[in-house]
Amino acid sequence: MLRATLLILICVQSPTLVVVDSARILGIFPIPSISHQVVFRALMLELGKRGHELVIITPNPALPADRAPDNITEIDTGEAYQLMGKLFNEARGNNSFKRGIVMDVNILFNEDSAKGMMELISYQFELAEVQKLLNDKSQKFDLVFVEAIANFHLIVSHIFKAPAILFSSFYGCPEHFETMGAVTWHPLYYPNYFRHKYKNLSFWEKIEELYLEWKLYRMVKSDQERENQLLRERFGPDVPTIQEMHQNIQMLFVNAHPMFGNNRPVPPSVVYLGALHLQPVKELPQDIKAYLDNSTRGVIYVSLGSNVRPSMMDQDLLDAFLNAFEALPYDILWKFDGDQLIKLPKNVKIKKWFPQRDLLVHPKIKVFVTQGGLQSTDEAIDSEVPLVGIPMMADQWYNVNKYIELGIGVQVDALTMTADDLVNAVNVVIGNESAAPNSYRTNIKRVRDVINDQPQQPLERAVWWTEHVLRHGGKHLRAPAANTTWAEYIMLEVLAVIIGITTVIFTLILYVTCCIISMCKRTIQVVKAKQS
Repeated sequence: MLRATLLILICVQSPTLVVVDSARILGIFPIPSISHQVVFRALMLELGKRGHELVIITPNPALPADRAPDNITEIDTGEAYQLMGKLFNEARGNNSFKRGIVMDVNILFNEDSAKGMMELISYQFELAEVQKLLNDKSQKFDLVFVEAIANFHLIVSHIFKAPAILFSSFYGCPEHFETMGAVTWHPLYYPNYFRHKYKNLSFWEKIEELYLEWKLYRMVKSDQERENQLLRERFGPDVPTIQEMHQNIQMLFVNAHPMFGNNRPVPPSVVYLGALHLQPVKELPQDIKAYLDNSTRGVIYVSLGSNVRPSMMDQDLLDAFLNAFEALPYDILWKFDGDQLIKLPKNVKIKKWFPQRDLLVHPKIKVFVTQGGLQSTDEAIDSEVPLVGIPMMADQWYNVNKYIELGIGVQVDALTMTADDLVNAVNVVIGNESAAPNSYRTNIKRVRDVINDQPQQPLERAVWWTEHVLRHGGKHLRAPAANTTWAEYIMLEVLAVIIGITTVIFTLILYVTCCIISMCKRTIQVVKAKQS
């Protein structure tokens, strides 16, 4: 009787409780970068806790094989890190990294880079355990998650005849929004996330942005053709094209808050999450806790993320960091991947890894010096720690531009940075703390409050929409413009016909007018000749 009463109370108290049968879900996340994988991992493990059976293809398994629950199987593709390292070394050999660690943005438009990424993504299909899964005719899945920047892997949705959800660990790219039927290519309102600057552009900078946007669009279409060719080689001539497999995509999950995506209007099939990877704060290791607790001056935390290796930076840039740290009247915690530096200032402590999420919430942290990665940005905002951004690759310039726009941090240019530049940036952020209500710390608290003021936490929202697709599919969420090209979206063919007809009519009118004027002139000349 008591159990029945409790069950009734739970049902009454939980109007949003929805019963979902256990489903088989395949997740394929091929990019070898822990900053990508922690995002996917958060949702996959939560779905596992809810009783779904998961098979996850990842280069960063979350669970030891001998301690994984029965309903979670992880296929380790960690060998991809070796190939990633090879591609990075080749890029360095081609002088694509300035000062040792700053990526030249033009590498994103490089044909060799596109081929290298294709090699990286397709390589994992050749691994024995992946092949075993793909060739097992007994395998059935109710849903497939595919990393959004790995279009090639949509083939698994076709192989298993299962609906797909695209999952981006950062922003959605223009081609992803094009697939979902959202407002797509616009270089000014919704700029490319890999550009260095998107605000206060001069006229010629706007022209340049338009050209680069067109160039990127052509590159994306070229990549899709390359992927289609590879699919035909591996799965036969009758395999659907990437464009055709896009029809099987039910939703797009974007791990960013809408304000960071310029509040792009999207259909309900696009779900913004943001900070999905954030975990409850844990107790710090004793040595780090003691260092922070005992600091009398406050601490600056410095980390350039998981993909930038400070040990690879040129000596002049390394000296700029060390001289800046020595000049600052604060204690420094620096995530540094190399061995102990010979000339380390007394106020600097280095480690190869820090529990960043747990560290940032400590009250002694005054500033976070970061490369501007999205996950680091999420953690800083949630911890209310203002930022000094030193962007070095990919979307980091865009993110750091957002710091300036939102008033939560400043930017230092890594290509020209001196010790004085870094010292001044840190002093500006810290010295501004008394300038409430417009200090960097006040602004970042305001941004945090806005982001957290939601009816659902990001992880809850991701789970709910996943199970919504399992219950109902996602076709009813689809926008009419889904999977149309830019030319189709703006009705370029219709516009071309209208412009063509208008041009012909205008040309005819002009021709007839010229003929009439010519006839009039000849008539006047004849009359004058007769009169004379």
